[in-house]
Amino acid sequence: MEAVASFLLILGIYFLGTVAIIQQVIHPKREMVPIHGTKSKTVVTNYAKILALSFLLALATTTLAYLLFI
Repeated sequence: MEAVASFLLILGIYFLGTVAIIQQVIHPKREMVPIHGTKSKTVVTNYAKILALSFLLALATTTLAYLLFI
């Protein structure tokens, strides 16, 4: 139980750190894009890309750190 709690705590800390670093590299964008054939517009962002990349990097580094220090 302590192992799972430690892993999740380290993962959370690494995730927040990688989000901060990734946002410096991939700047968050939010732009209005018109929909074809209508007068309405939709919002296109890259937030999902930033969060997914940050989570994958955090998961990889957490797993590596956890395996090295067991």
